[in-house]
Order: sequence, then C-alpha cells, then structure tokens
Amino acid sequence: MLKLLRMGNKRIKVVWWIIIVLTVFTFVGLFVTAFDPRYAQKATNAVASVNGESVTQTEYLSAYNDQVLQFTRTTGSEPADQERRMLEAQAWRAAVVQHLVASIAAKSGLKAYDPEILHMLRTSPPASLAGAPEFQTDGKFDQQKYMSAIGDPRINWAPFEEVIRRQLPGRKLEERLAASLKLSQHELFATFHDRYDMVAATAVHVPPITSGTVPPVTDADIDSVFQRYRNRMSGAARVQLEVLRSPKTYSDEDLRAARTQAQSLAERARNGENFADLARDYSEGPGARQGGEINRMFQAAEFGPVLAPKIAVANKGDVIDPFEEAGHFIVVKVLDRVTSPATPTVPQFKVAQIQIQTRMSDEARRAQFDKVDKVRGRAKTIGLGKAATEGGLATTKTNYFDYSSGPPELQDVPEAADWAVNSKLGAISRVYENNDAFLVVSVADKRDAGPGTKTELMDGLRQLAELRKRVLMSKSTADKVAAMLAQGQSLENAAAAAGATVFKVDSMSRVRTDPRLGAVPEVAGAAFGAAIGKTIGPVETPAGWFFIRTDGRMPADTSAFAPQMRGQLTTEILQRRQQDFFTNWLAELRQKAKVEDLRGTTDARLPTAF
Repeated sequence: MLKLLRMGNKRIKVVWWIIIVLTVFTFVGLFVTAFDPRYAQKATNAVASVNGESVTQTEYLSAYNDQVLQFTRTTGSEPADQERRMLEAQAWRAAVVQHLVASIAAKSGLKAYDPEILHMLRTSPPASLAGAPEFQTDGKFDQQKYMSAIGDPRINWAPFEEVIRRQLPGRKLEERLAASLKLSQHELFATFHDRYDMVAATAVHVPPITSGTVPPVTDADIDSVFQRYRNRMSGAARVQLEVLRSPKTYSDEDLRAARTQAQSLAERARNGENFADLARDYSEGPGARQGGEINRMFQAAEFGPVLAPKIAVANKGDVIDPFEEAGHFIVVKVLDRVTSPATPTVPQFKVAQIQIQTRMSDEARRAQFDKVDKVRGRAKTIGLGKAATEGGLATTKTNYFDYSSGPPELQDVPEAADWAVNSKLGAISRVYENNDAFLVVSVADKRDAGPGTKTELMDGLRQLAELRKRVLMSKSTADKVAAMLAQGQSLENAAAAAGATVFKVDSMSRVRTDPRLGAVPEVAGAAFGAAIGKTIGPVETPAGWFFIRTDGRMPADTSAFAPQMRGQLTTEILQRRQQDFFTNWLAELRQKAKVEDLRGTTDARLPTAF
C-alpha cells in the first residue's frame, strides 16, 4: 500500500536541487525579471557537455518550462513528483538534442537575423510566453494582451529574443530536412489502395490448447521459435544496465523527528484544521498541491496488513494515525466511504494523505554514500556484481531499453538511463541518490539496431516456445479441418465438424484489418492475395491455427481519388514520414555525440542533498 500512496500515479519526489534552481530561474522568475529594466543576469552553469560544448542552465530551463507548460495544458493540472522528475529528464534530453541540432545548423551556415527574431517574437512567441498567466484570457492565449506588452518600451525582451536566436537556426535546418522528404505518385496511389481496397472473407480459428501441462521447453524449441520469428523481434540500438540499489537506513533520532511531525499534523487535522491546507503546506507526497487527494477509490485490503484493519472501520472524515515504512510517515484521511449494491459488504474509500519524509543527518548520509562509493570504486576493477557481493549488497539487471524509452526500473533516476546511452560496455556510473536509496549502475550489455539476439530475448522466447507447444497440441484439429476441405467439404461444414470457431469478415482493408485478425497480419494478408472462393490454411500463428477464404473483393473507387483526397493522403503520409525520419535522425545524432551529463556535479563526489 505504501507504494500506492507514495507513488499515486507513479510519482516520485523531485530532487531538491532542481527545486532550488527553479525557485530562482523558473519562467515566473524570468517573466518578472524580464519586465524589470534592472534585469541583467542569466544562468550560465553547464548541465551537459555535447561534443565539447556546454549546454547551459538557460537552455535546460527553457526546455523544462516548455515541458511543464505542455504537461499542464494536456492534463489540466500541475505536475507532481514523478511527473516532475520525468519532465526534468525529458527537458535535459531536449536541451541536448537542441544543442546538437543547433551545432549542425551553425556548421551549415544557418543563422538567425534580427528581423526574423522580431517577426517570430510577434507571431510565434516561445511557449514560456504563450503560457504566461499575464497573457491568458479564459485559459487561452490572448494575442491582444501580448501585442500590447510587445509595444511597451519598459519591458526587457532580451531573454526571450535570446531563446529565439538559439532555436531559430535549428528550426531552419529541420524545415530544410522536412522539405527534402518526397512522395512519389506510385507511393500515393499504393497507399490509396491499401486504405480503400476491401475484401470480405470467412475465417476459421483453432486456438491453442490452454489446459493441462506441456513438456519442458528445450534449447531446440527456443532455437526454433527464434528462427521462425526473429524478423519480428527487431529494435533500435539498446542497452542493459546492472543496478546496485542501496536503500537508505535511518537512525532512531531521524525517525523520531519525522514521526513527531506527522503525529502533530494528524492531531491538528483532528482538531479542526483543514487537512487539504496542511497537505499543501507540509506534504512531500503526490497530490500535495491538490490537498493530498488521491484520484482513485481503494478497498481496505489494498492498504496492507498494518493499515487495512484501521481503514476498514474508519468513517468519512476520520484521520488515521501516521504509519511508517521505508522512512516515510503517512497520515491518511478518509474523504468518503461508499458501498456498491453489488458488493455491500466491501466498502470503497476515497482518501487524502500527508507524507513526511525522514531526513538523514549529514553525517549518516555521507557515511552511506561513502559505503556505496567504495563499492563503486572496487567495481571499476572487478565489476559491479562482484563488488556488490563483497560489500554485502546485491544487484539486478534492467530489461533492454533504447534512448527514447528508459527502463521502468530506473524511473526514479532517469539520469542514469541518460548516462548509459553514450557509455561503453562495462562502464561504471557515479553514485546517484533519490529519496529512498543510493544507486550505481553499470553497462551490462549494448546492442546495435536490428534483430535481437537469442540471449537478450531469452525470457520472451521461452514463453513463445511454450505457447507454440500448446499451438502444436491443437494441430490435430487443424489437420481434421484440412482433411475435410480436401474431400470437398465447405469451410463452414469442416469447421463445425471439427469443433472450430467460424467467423465472418464483412469487409476489411490492408490498413484497417478485422480486430480478430489484428494480431495475425499474415492471415489477413492471405485474404488479399487469394482468389475468390479459395481457402488458405492451415496457417500457424502464435494465436493458433487459421484458415481463411476470400468471399469477395471490392476494389477502391478510383474516381474518388480527387485532388482533395490526394492532398489529405499526401499530408498524412508526409507527416508520418517526417516524424519517423526525425525520430531516427535525432536518435542517431544522440548516439554518435559525445555527451557528458553534468547535472548534480556541484560536488563531484557527493550529490547535492535532498
């Protein structure tokens, strides 16, 4: 239950250093100082080095503010905890990529000129300006308010002009690259037919045998499915990390201070103070800005063995005494207790929470850090796993992940995944810190883009091999259908006699297949290639055996391929192509670049305190 309460919507508390930075340099601060003629300072500390060039705090914070504004517009609420940490990671990645693109643009001779900057500032203001409260009316950007401010000579627009000056050459480069992507008439016509050519079909499905046990999976079984499906198992360049996670331990005095504060807040709430206000002022958990409310209903059993009995007998408005786990003290208030007619004996609870994080003393924190750092130093000689074992610790391994999708195991330290992208096999990271633990990661494996190897796919291959055994167990039913078809019986009669499932597909295109065939594209494709009335099968798939008969073919009406439709299809195809191109191009740039993460290096040995 602690995980549910602490994470809310999978949220983790944001690091203190970014809070301090944002206190000074957030958009609000920039916006206020931009309207102050005395404003003459900007952040210059580097957060990354890209091919020897610095990515400044200004670039990073500009990207972060854009991420926050986009998140707020999309969700209608301020990001909290895990969202903020992920936004920080995304902003750092965006700043690095923008720097890479800007560098290429500069080498290509692309520049930003003053008239262009002025035009952009007037017509396409940076997201930080467009989302500023001063320029909002009924939650929307008010162009009139903005233009009025643009004409005010007392306002210093230099910081925002600088943002545009940095970004404009990169935009020009991207526009040139996008314009270079072309679409032939043949491709356009083929897409039209893929979308609007239709077939009607009858299909028979013989599912795998799901009951009973199957013989043990052998190496030969694994190799068989690997060879059979390897072309479907391709991916981008990817990496696997070995992770040492050393949970923080707290002294009795540390715990006593946090427990006392949590108990005091519980008493204040019981004595009439507004729980939501207390949560906003003191809580360090998810939903603090919303008064600690967790946006879901719980059953008492979900609260775990310690808290569940107390919740089960609680009434609406009750405040539960704080409970502790892993250094967090949580005060829960029951906002509502409801029962459903379907389950009158199992009430559901709406709750709010206040979380108090135990603070370690500086001495204890340094001692734990030093212990992990010692293991890290030893790992450089013998490897992280062996070094951890010597230190009485253990490691785990992440799943393989690519640059665009960090591993779930490190969602609370996304900077570790960023570090891994450009690190060599066997490299050992610095010590990372979050609310709950100190972490060190090592690059356990790296793979180039393309089909996965048998080793990295082993877990999935083993499951697939077992599934294929179950598919093969139902082959006798598929063979029975095939035999009756060979004797001249109809597909419907053969399926009925064998006890297989028959279903009709009234119409489907190559792009929009029938949902029942969505996971077996080879079967849907066979319907388009077969002659009318001909049955194809049995086709073996991971979902079982299929037979399919093409009952009718409805070619697309080419007279409908008018200029308007041509334009719509062209736009859709080019947008998709541009998105794919830029995604792959940026990932390639990022992989080839020499990137050094400088976040948290104010003290190169000891991370900034939380």
